[in-house]
Amino acid sequence: MRVEDHQSPSGENMNQITETPRRILRLLLRQADACANGIRFGFLFVRSRWFKIPRRVFVGGRSVVLHYPPDQGARSDFFTCFIRNEYGLRRQLADVRTILDIGANVGFFSMTARGRYPHSTIHAYEPNPRVLPSLESNTSALNIEIYNEAVGSREGSVEILESGSSNQAQTTTVGAGSIHQVTLQTAIERLGGSVDLLKLDCEGAEWDMFRLDECWKNIRDIRMEYHLFHGETYQQVEQTLQRLGFEVILWKPDAGFGTVWASRTTRSQ
Repeated sequence: MRVEDHQSPSGENMNQITETPRRILRLLLRQADACANGIRFGFLFVRSRWFKIPRRVFVGGRSVVLHYPPDQGARSDFFTCFIRNEYGLRRQLADVRTILDIGANVGFFSMTARGRYPHSTIHAYEPNPRVLPSLESNTSALNIEIYNEAVGSREGSVEILESGSSNQAQTTTVGAGSIHQVTLQTAIERLGGSVDLLKLDCEGAEWDMFRLDECWKNIRDIRMEYHLFHGETYQQVEQTLQRLGFEVILWKPDAGFGTVWASRTTRSQ
């Protein structure tokens, strides 16, 4: 009788065998989390392919009818904030009492922040006048203070540049702008001088604010989308945050942009 040799799987094959269940588990956990997030805000989420933004959501015990531009950007932001919780609300965050939302767009982040931190003070900044009516309508019943202003390193005026979806509008100081810009320091002072959580998604304007130094000491945690429009690199983002006193605790890269969570390295500062 012939006995065949049975070789044990190679290390590479074993890694592939063990990685498959882990990948499936991660997908299942992500799906369960997305479904739970939908239930939290009063809508049913099953699969991305079938999903349509609901007419209303429930935030802080209130039913809010949603208003937003009919573009892909609104759908993307809804997934980011309501379904995937990409900014990690209630994840690796201590007591959050003050929230600064720079680049609020139609208010989806501020709304989810209100739902998860019902007693916090929230200030939302959005310079694009086209989305301002939606932002004001979505947040009017949620005690969120709205500023139709840009935020940067200097006080002045900016112009809005739009070339795609509403959530991709950028600001520029070239030309005679009609939109008022305040400094990051001013935005912090309006919140009482300190910010527990800064959400930053301002389509590249973060690099202008990175020029500042002292005011960042009054920010505890950052959840931001960074942009690499002019040849910057993620390494520059990380080095800049480290220079400002933060440690990156999560990094999700994408083509030309990405998401970063960072916390102040010395909590007492």
